Formats: sequence, structure tokens, C-alpha cells
Amino acid sequence: MKYSLLLTLAAIAFLSTGCASVVSGTDQKLTFNSEPEEATVTVSGRVLGKTPLTVPVDRGSNQSITFEKEGYKTYTAQLSTTTNPWFFGNIVIGGLLGSTTDGVSGAIHEFSPDQYFVTLKPDTPTGISTSKPRQIKEIIIAFSGEFRHQLASGGGEKVDTIVQLLGVDASQKDTTIRALNQLALANQNDLELAKTIIEVYGVQ
Repeated sequence: MKYSLLLTLAAIAFLSTGCASVVSGTDQKLTFNSEPEEATVTVSGRVLGKTPLTVPVDRGSNQSITFEKEGYKTYTAQLSTTTNPWFFGNIVIGGLLGSTTDGVSGAIHEFSPDQYFVTLKPDTPTGISTSKPRQIKEIIIAFSGEFRHQLASGGGEKVDTIVQLLGVDASQKDTTIRALNQLALANQNDLELAKTIIEVYGVQ
């Protein structure tokens, strides 16, 4: 009898904490990068540090993010969130009590994407930069899946643009695409992939 009572109490305690809260936690690690680096990252008024940066951020919707660096225009946006899939499991298992707990803790929300790369514009009248390394980073980060798919299939608009920025001769295009695909397969981090490509091909 006592054993059954203990099991019941343990189950109630588990469910009351919220399934998503237990499985996923109330925070999530996010990665922030910028071009140029050393930009100060602030989320909802809380300074997290300077780029490049990977830190846990409290889950929650409608949170603003700001990148700031002297000499560059401040960049501000909203962190994108989706519903944590464990929340639905929580409704089935924990019922209203568990789902309410997740809603209060913020565990219902999941950041997507979990990587952010921002190109800061110079604080000048034009705000334009023609830096090839910066353009390469922007394309690879912004079109990660499409870029990698095009590399694997032998070419495409985004890949062609990168090859042009690398200054590769047309006769070496196919060889270059195969080499870039090997680099992509060896490096799943988009920013590190971009940096490696820039270094290997000596882009300035």
C-alpha cells in the first residue's frame, strides 16, 4: 500500500513539473555569430556577451535580440520560436496541470533556428560593404541547406556565386565544386565552413 502511494506521489510530482520542462529544460543553447566579430549580443535587455558566442537562453516567445558594435549600425530582430514537440506529449501524459506548468516556465517554446549570423552594416552614409569574405559568409549562412544541396548535386545559383567570389577560373569550376563539397561534408558548422573556404582560397 505504501509502495503504491509513493509511486502515485512520484508520478504526480513528475507530471506537475511539465514533461517539456523535464526533458528539454527551460533554456536552450543558442549560437550567435557576426561579421565583424566582437559584437555585443543582448536578448530582451540581458547582455549575453560578444560574438562568437554559444550560451543558454531562457525559452520564451517574443524575445528581442540586438547586435551592437562601435562603428556599425545596431541590428535588432525577434528570436524565432516554435512549439516544443514535448509539449504535445505533455498534454497527453500530464493533462492540463503539466501543460500549464510548461506554459509558465517557457518550456513550451523552442528556438528555431538555434544559430544566428548577422552582418553588421558600417555606420556610414551608404552602409554598404563589398568585402568578398563577408559576402561568402552571408550566402553560406543564409542559404545553408540550399548551398550544401547544390554542392552535392554539382552546382547551382548559390554555388556559382561562391565560385565567382573565390575568383576560380571557369576551367576549374567542377573541380572546385567537388573540393567545396568535401569541405562541407567535413564541417557541419556553416560559419566555420565559410571561414575554412575563405582561408583555403585566400579570399581577401
